[in-house]
Amino acid sequence: MIFGGLLDVVVVVFLVLVFAEYIKLRAKVDKPMKFLAGSALLFLLAWSFGGLSVFTTYAGSAAMYGTQLFEILGWILLLVAALWGTLELIKK
Repeated sequence: MIFGGLLDVVVVVFLVLVFAEYIKLRAKVDKPMKFLAGSALLFLLAWSFGGLSVFTTYAGSAAMYGTQLFEILGWILLLVAALWGTLELIKK
């Protein structure tokens, strides 16, 4: 882990988006790539809930629930994007 935790996942997902654009894969699977970008943003939001110590000091358990909620939503969106993109590539 370079940055620690969820921030590594965010960096990897954004790198996947960059390399997909580089190899012209995005044109074939445009909508799943948007879902993948959305999952990266949800992971970033989850990291911001857990990564900011000032917020967790004042919000306490709300920050924990925010981290869990957005992390789960991010994983669901990532899974949907991966499966949808795979099916689109198989069709073409």
